[in-house]
Amino acid sequence: EETRELRTIREAHIMMLLRHPHIVQLRNLVAVGPYFYILMDYVNGGQLLHYIVKRQKLTEQHARQFSRQIVSALDYMHRNSIVHRDLKIENILIDKAGRNIKIIDFGLSNLFCPERRLTTYCGSLYFAAPELLRASPYRGPEIDIWSLGVVIYVMVTGSVPFDDKSMPGLHEKIKRGQVAYP
Repeated sequence: EETRELRTIREAHIMMLLRHPHIVQLRNLVAVGPYFYILMDYVNGGQLLHYIVKRQKLTEQHARQFSRQIVSALDYMHRNSIVHRDLKIENILIDKAGRNIKIIDFGLSNLFCPERRLTTYCGSLYFAAPELLRASPYRGPEIDIWSLGVVIYVMVTGSVPFDDKSMPGLHEKIKRGQVAYP
């Protein structure tokens, strides 16, 4: 099991590799005694979650604009052998003008290579790919692409595609792809 210190250093190392207009920029990693502080860009518009809740859902045009930016960032990450593994509306920040997004929180991200499979099952349940719930080894990018689909669905509809009152029921709906269309 990784220590908190190693996870923080790994997250900062991955962030140092990323230079993209729609990915939050790491500015510095500061160690003060046993604590680490990750200093990064300030994004002043809040989470995509709150932005959607305030509006109930986004217009197709607005969702398309944000989707293009997210796809651009994911494409850049994947071409550089980095998988996020926790893409969700809480990990996407918006500028004050509501025009541009930045992906944040690389705490679960990792490097990947096509020849090897990843076996860490992580992420946030409502945005998690079926492979994660089945505990199946995965390459990496497919996990982010599934989460991207969920993010787009939430932007356009204002609700999650999979929901259930019970955790086992929710797991089954995600594994089977049983979408709750509004």
